[in-house]
Amino acid sequence: MKASIREGWGRIFFFLPELPSQVQIEVTNRCNLNCLMCPRDALGVVKEDMPLALFKKIVDKIEGVNLVTLTGWGEPFIHPDLFPMIDYCKGRGLKVKLTTNGILVEEALQKRVIDSGLDSVTFSLEDTQGKNHDAHSGKKAIENLKGLLNLRKGKAPEVVIQTTLHQGEENSLYELIGLGAEIGVDRINLARLDVRFNLSLKRPSLPEEKEIFKVAERLGMEKGTQVDFIPYAVSQGMERLSYRILRRCLHRFGRYCLRLYDYLYINLRGEVTPCCSLPLYPVGNILKEDLKTIWRGGRLKAFRTMQKKICGDCDQLEVSYNKRCSPGS
Repeated sequence: MKASIREGWGRIFFFLPELPSQVQIEVTNRCNLNCLMCPRDALGVVKEDMPLALFKKIVDKIEGVNLVTLTGWGEPFIHPDLFPMIDYCKGRGLKVKLTTNGILVEEALQKRVIDSGLDSVTFSLEDTQGKNHDAHSGKKAIENLKGLLNLRKGKAPEVVIQTTLHQGEENSLYELIGLGAEIGVDRINLARLDVRFNLSLKRPSLPEEKEIFKVAERLGMEKGTQVDFIPYAVSQGMERLSYRILRRCLHRFGRYCLRLYDYLYINLRGEVTPCCSLPLYPVGNILKEDLKTIWRGGRLKAFRTMQKKICGDCDQLEVSYNKRCSPGS
């Protein structure tokens, strides 16, 4: 509880911790899908795997970090050395999580996932029918999700569904929440749709967004499943209530993106960036500099000062809503 209070005050006044608590490592940008909302082509990311030897060097350089996410702009289970990577991180006392589209997490792989020590796995799903790519793939992902949940029997890893809000698709969202509750996922994370790289995508307006989350949260409570959405509410109990009350005060009343407080991204070349959506904005290289130097260094300080200008219309991790991304704006 004391740690939560300390972090809360730190986030309100933007008193940065000595080191980031979490690092995301781009282990691969190869993927077995080509989702409409994925901006990896527009971002110009390199589509290859990170060699295991390079990965180990990076992990050795991030001492002081608590959590590692093994996900880039690709499907982590496509990497031939993913499980040795998980094992290497766990051997150094790190918590490990990743995000998957779920298609490769078939029965033969599910026991390895559970036995690996992975702390959390997030299935990125848009609905129960696979409208995001194709129906067969979507149904296969859900079949694999059910299999993993049945096999773990309530133990680790934590299993999460993450989904984006599409305009006019709220009934599909509510159906997905119902399914998640029925099969026993631990949480459901909602996210704003990033429309900057595909103008054919439409997301809810602010009034629509508020109403959708109101219904989604109530549905989750009725069915016993936690539904989180960064602009409105996350966590449980008193932490959730505190977040709901204080969220607009965070990071000096929204001056800084919520990601900037305790997070860094490391790409396939060891370059460190402030966010996965900024692959061409390196603030250091973990193979050449130590983590603290990068975290406290001038390039990252300059980015924090100019973040709103550099990130433009992005509001993925903002409490406020950017109306320029709203339908009809």
